[in-house]
Amino acid sequence: MSCFYSVTSKAMKKYCLLFFVSFLFYSFDNIPDFGTKSDTLTLLFAGDIMGHAPQFKAAYNPKSNKFNYDLCFQSVKPYIQSADIAIANLEVPLAGLPYSGYPNFSSPDALLDGLKNAGYDVILTANNHVLDRNRKGLERTVNTIKNRNLLYAGSYLNKLQRDSIYPLIIDKKGFRIAILNCTYGSNENLPTFPNLVNYIDTIQIKEDIKKATNTKADLIIMTVHWGTEYQLIANDVQKKMAQFFANNGIHLIIGSHPHVVQNAEVIYGNDSMQVPVFYSLGNSISNQRNPNTDGGIMVKAEIVISSKKQIKTSYLPVYVHKGYLKGIFQYHLIPTSDYLSHPEIFKLNKTDSLSLINFDNSTKKRLSNIDLIQ
Repeated sequence: MSCFYSVTSKAMKKYCLLFFVSFLFYSFDNIPDFGTKSDTLTLLFAGDIMGHAPQFKAAYNPKSNKFNYDLCFQSVKPYIQSADIAIANLEVPLAGLPYSGYPNFSSPDALLDGLKNAGYDVILTANNHVLDRNRKGLERTVNTIKNRNLLYAGSYLNKLQRDSIYPLIIDKKGFRIAILNCTYGSNENLPTFPNLVNYIDTIQIKEDIKKATNTKADLIIMTVHWGTEYQLIANDVQKKMAQFFANNGIHLIIGSHPHVVQNAEVIYGNDSMQVPVFYSLGNSISNQRNPNTDGGIMVKAEIVISSKKQIKTSYLPVYVHKGYLKGIFQYHLIPTSDYLSHPEIFKLNKTDSLSLINFDNSTKKRLSNIDLIQ
């Protein structure tokens, strides 16, 4: 396995893990009191899961008349499955036939199967495409996720359902994690009563954070769909909203929507808590091929109990390769450091190799305030 690269507010010592996975970490003096629990809980976050028409065409097997996305995630599956909780932003409804790409998405259910088989546990649905197929799309997506026994946050059949399961509370290894999810909008569509979508509503968000706090959550995470598409640096609205989140008790902020990896930083809440902010993880998988849209990062967050309580955050650049790999045409996710360490395994042509290297270099440059561990 290759390495995650970690966010740090200043240079710190290097720590090596088993399998030579290395990273730096924040040392937080004022993070929540996690108490006496098991040693570490690991969370992994992926960016936008898109469903452009060429993707579901590539996933279709005419012999079986079925779709299969498992190959897409085979190279990142070990990273996903190494996490205790893995979370992805599903930016397409599963609205059934007819399947379609941009601008009104609907992907086969097999896309969700591919995510589950890869190891994802939580599906986020609050984004600008959640209502592409209106009420049918929202309800069918929610029900399909439920039928796969996956957890979810972001959109709901009705208020009763939202009130009963939101914020999403996950108890794992003695930790209690609260996950919030909201979006700046849903294009020009609005939910049909009684459906609900979580929007960026500061009054509602304060209530949701209070509810999470009352559950005695150890860590409250905001996953938010925001920002300006294709802009490499977070805008002032994102920064202002991130500060609002931090001031009101959010401990970690993970962003999506711009379809490119944006900058990351540490901000401080009113209680001097250090809050890592990843403004945009970019595309986890999509058909977008313009520079900087052809990949994203996975972010790993570890909650550690020790004499000095710590949250470790690190990132892994992942390139979306569109083409043949081992004789099979598909959209293959390739951790860039895996390729750079062992290019002979992937055997990319010169054009694809150059695109991967350019994506990797651009991503690292944007996150130049973050120490890189080879």
